[in-house]
Amino acid sequence: MPAKTQFIAYDYNEKDLDLAVHMDTTENKNIQEGAPTRADRILVVDDSDGIRDTLSITLEREGYTVTTTGDANEAQDLIGANRFDLILLDVKLPGGIGGLDILGTIRKQYSLLDLPVVMISGSSESDTVVAALQAGANDYLVKPLDMHGVRARIKTQLTLRHFKELNDRFLRTASHDLKKPVMLMLDIAQQLKEHCPPGTAMTGDDHSSLALLIESGEYMQKIISEFLDLSSIQSGQFPISKTTTDLGAIVRQAVARNSGYAKSKDMTLGLKFLSDLPLIVADETRIMQVLDNFIGNAIKFCPAKSRIIVTTKNDGAWLVCEISDNGPGIADGDMDKLFVEYAKIQNRPTGKEKSSGLGLSICKELILLHDGEVGADNNPGGGARFWFRLPITTKTSKSCS
Repeated sequence: MPAKTQFIAYDYNEKDLDLAVHMDTTENKNIQEGAPTRADRILVVDDSDGIRDTLSITLEREGYTVTTTGDANEAQDLIGANRFDLILLDVKLPGGIGGLDILGTIRKQYSLLDLPVVMISGSSESDTVVAALQAGANDYLVKPLDMHGVRARIKTQLTLRHFKELNDRFLRTASHDLKKPVMLMLDIAQQLKEHCPPGTAMTGDDHSSLALLIESGEYMQKIISEFLDLSSIQSGQFPISKTTTDLGAIVRQAVARNSGYAKSKDMTLGLKFLSDLPLIVADETRIMQVLDNFIGNAIKFCPAKSRIIVTTKNDGAWLVCEISDNGPGIADGDMDKLFVEYAKIQNRPTGKEKSSGLGLSICKELILLHDGEVGADNNPGGGARFWFRLPITTKTSKSCS
């Protein structure tokens, strides 16, 4: 027989919390892959057909998008018309234009971090290497190529480039998203200083201003914290402390944590979970972070009177958690952008809440660190569904009732 589930509906439309427990059954739904991310684009410029083919096959197996050419003029045209993430460039090319000439043209437009260029040559003489590095090469490879070395050098250069992109994004965020709350905080602090000199009591308006000051500070703290999380994840230095744990207990805590937020927007927040869930190996704090984000987003983007249901279920080798709502759903053009950092989507918060644009991308990375999967789609009857799934450990299940 199918496993029974418990359904707990937290109804915040009433003055007091009404806790209703119902018995129901669940059906497993098909798990879809999460939104794809863009592969790094690499241009290979070499006059050897064999080297171009070998590099193309090797790098495409690594997940890169590869374009190749053996012609210097075509290489210049490709660079001018496309945005590559890295270029492998032969020093000697047929015709009157050499690899160093192309490199010089590239460096007039792109810095070493904006567009890494790794030179390739059959010569290991120091004069050739020095000339390439002085012309703006990021690195230098000598033929015959060692594919392990090629992959390692490409990974290093792209990692540095990605960090530069992340730093640029943070600077844009700091100059845009942080500038306004900082100015607001300073303005409020100045008003409080003028309205509440030493020895005087604060008025109701003063307390409201103080609450706004705290809210602005918390928003700034969230932006900085999410940026640091993403930076640590992408550098491979993000701390994950996994233990055998009970997903049902984490989900119940997350629903309780977001209860006040749901009540403030006149929404119903429900929890539907199996009474006997298997255990998982996970970092409870990070799974709670994902749940807080998914539930918080549902509340943030749904109108008043909406219904949000958090469901857990057993899908064979996986435990699945879904956050489903009956709100406006996800626009077709936004589906592939949901888990991309700083992506702009059509939906807007219904309570004038703010967003850093990093939350969902961090959630995806956190679930991937747990060997899990994450995704989103629209419910057939309306509204959106965000989900993640985590592998079940082989240990005994633990009661979640």
